[in-house]
Amino acid sequence: MARQREQQEIRDQVQQGLSETRTTVLGGQILMGFQYEAMFQSGFPKLSPLGQELQLWGFILILAAIVLMIAPASFHQLSERGESTEGQRAALRALIPISLAPFTVGVGLNVLIGPGMAIGWAPAGLAAVVVVLGAVFLWYGMELIAMRSRADPPGGELPRQAPPDTSLKDEIKDLMTETRIVLPGAQALLGFQFIGYLTEGYAHLSTPGRIGHGVALAALIVSMVLLMTPAPFHRLAENGQETERLRRLTVRMILGALAALAAAFAADLFVAIEIVTGQTGLALGGALAAAVAIAAIWFVWPLSRRGRSGVAGHALGHGRSA
Repeated sequence: MARQREQQEIRDQVQQGLSETRTTVLGGQILMGFQYEAMFQSGFPKLSPLGQELQLWGFILILAAIVLMIAPASFHQLSERGESTEGQRAALRALIPISLAPFTVGVGLNVLIGPGMAIGWAPAGLAAVVVVLGAVFLWYGMELIAMRSRADPPGGELPRQAPPDTSLKDEIKDLMTETRIVLPGAQALLGFQFIGYLTEGYAHLSTPGRIGHGVALAALIVSMVLLMTPAPFHRLAENGQETERLRRLTVRMILGALAALAAAFAADLFVAIEIVTGQTGLALGGALAAAVAIAAIWFVWPLSRRGRSGVAGHALGHGRSA
């Protein structure tokens, strides 16, 4: 009975963690879209070279935060085979606070750059410091205080348990949650991508920059279509029933959408670096480095962890595979 309660606790915490990830990643993706679109505005060339570089670094930091925020979804499917495990709970506990660190600094840079042109750099700098320090306290300080006041269980961490036998219905529920983690932000980014074509800045893009913008647009469309596929398949092909075929299809759609999203992120970074520096070679190198880093975080790392918690054998024993 005690083991069942503990497994249910893990199950509940994994579901809550995925829901919390939805809360953080949507705002991050929308902010990233605004930052990308800002580089196409007529006011962007009026920034000093330092201001443009700070805008670029803000974009990079928000992008890094989003990559880390999305990572639990791929880890859940590739490493834990969709099971609610202690490993998945640990990944959520680690990745969410880590992702907030670059997000905090990125927001601070945005507070500095945007208002800095309107109210002056000194007041904007002070506001940025207040925002960053406030976020650090609310996102880290209060949690550390609460952790110190919480009584730890005997022996420190909870003992590692065998993975629970997650039902097919629960797995599909988690998959739909993971779809909603990525889809709204991808749709928002796609909207900003379309707006880019109508701005004055697009007319001044170099040919490589326009190609990169188009590649990002195409990749975002692919990602969006793939993420939206499970919903009509569930309703039309499976008549609203939770089936193993739906589970397999949804896993493949999510992983395919993440691959397309990685390409879109890399292409957007290429355009951003090209706009700020005017160096196509540097932009290409940055985009390739970003693509490798995203692939490592979303795919290589989870696959390297597969089977370490016994999930692979457990899942295969029940006839399930990704």
